[in-house]
Amino acid sequence: MRLIKAQTTNNRTIYGKGIRYDIDEQVIIDSDNAVLISKGTDLQKPGTPVNGHVRYNTTNNEFEFYSNNSWRLVRYKEPTTITKQTLGFGDDTETVFGPLNSGDTAYPVPISADNLLVLIENVLQISTTNYTLEQSASGSLTGPNQPYVDGWYIKFTSPPPSTGSGGGTVPITVYHNFDK
Repeated sequence: MRLIKAQTTNNRTIYGKGIRYDIDEQVIIDSDNAVLISKGTDLQKPGTPVNGHVRYNTTNNEFEFYSNNSWRLVRYKEPTTITKQTLGFGDDTETVFGPLNSGDTAYPVPISADNLLVLIENVLQISTTNYTLEQSASGSLTGPNQPYVDGWYIKFTSPPPSTGSGGGTVPITVYHNFDK
């Protein structure tokens, strides 16, 4: 009979250079090099993801993680571009202007109307007092010139004027992407 001895009875050990799994269930990587994280295309995402999954998406060349039951991009601290968008001109009738286009496919709309700067001519408008942020889905948004294409719109409580203080047309301007 032959007796085989083992160094440890801890079956949690992951064998490999510099990788340990300790008694507190921590994975420890003792290395001064790098970790290569899972990667793949949009179509190769896990079929049943779990909150906490992390991967590199080769379709859009971005890190992403699964949180609150949806895939999200890792956002960096680099500054983003503020978007200036002229949505049209006041005409004494129309109250709905848009759709908003932030140019950001990951976060296409502001989190709330408070994250926008809306100007009628050169006058700053106050969210929920002068306007709301509303979504049009399948023609659900109502206004004088409906139907509106799907998207997010600024809806004023009263129609912006057609003639400004200087006698010219009144542009509706929105600045957004402050919450990115």
